Amino acid sequence: MNRSSSSWQWDDVRFFLEVARAGSLSAAARTLGVGHVTVGRRIALMEARLGVTLLNRTPDGFVTTPAGDAILTQCMTMEEAAFDLERIAAGSDSLLAGSIRVTTTEAMAAQTIAPAIITLRQIHPDLQVELIAGVRSLDIARREADLAVRLARPRTPDLVCQKLGDVGFALYASPRYLETHGSPEPGRGLGGHDLIAYTGAPPGSSPFFMGESLEGARFALRCDSPFVQRKAAEDGLGFAELACFLGDASETLERVWPLAAPSRRTAWLVFHRDMRRSARVAALATAIRDTFRRQRKQLENGDRGS
Repeated sequence: MNRSSSSWQWDDVRFFLEVARAGSLSAAARTLGVGHVTVGRRIALMEARLGVTLLNRTPDGFVTTPAGDAILTQCMTMEEAAFDLERIAAGSDSLLAGSIRVTTTEAMAAQTIAPAIITLRQIHPDLQVELIAGVRSLDIARREADLAVRLARPRTPDLVCQKLGDVGFALYASPRYLETHGSPEPGRGLGGHDLIAYTGAPPGSSPFFMGESLEGARFALRCDSPFVQRKAAEDGLGFAELACFLGDASETLERVWPLAAPSRRTAWLVFHRDMRRSARVAALATAIRDTFRRQRKQLENGDRGS
């Protein structure tokens, strides 16, 4: 290594780790929020400082060299330490101002989190909330999000999980679909029917489609947007299992089994234990809990439940 090797810093390591993980400059650039030319330049600068080649370009993308492999574990340790420092600092922040990031599903974002944010900013107008909606679980330990509302409880020991309440789900279909295909009997499975589903299910979540057997059923559409799922069901594409507050809001959909109790899943408020003393996290968590409390009956049963 040359004399300038002592000057390499954590910022250099970030670029190396992202390329090593992603295997391409463009993918790393998207994660880092910079251009791919910048990523290539920063990698070249780090290699020049260390006096070794860390990454080789192959037809399948970038791979680490023996020298890159040799420092990879230490770089990952540096990354964890950097995230620890960021969380500890953020967790000690007593200011009710600045940015905070929360993530949840698209339907929960519209129903509960957006109203909670509106209430919160009426009291603390200097807070800036970034709401990330989708089914992908962001990594709270890596500060991809400060707070999450999830329908499957994480098992990571460093995460604090607080129960918010239950969310009811039911099967919905259009009258046209039910007239053409009929309504199955509860407990007899959904064989022969067309289904609208997610591309995947989060680990630890309750069985989908009310726990019915899916043997012989056809997946007409897989989509991770519940609003697109609802529209597809309204257009007669098949059965969709929707949160009752979302399905009941449709003027055209019917519950397939209107007398059956909804299938309920627990909603969890999740944040890292290092963030327990953060004023921003505490304020947003309180606003979310209050919104869940006000909406409890609608979240559990929808608008048509008893």
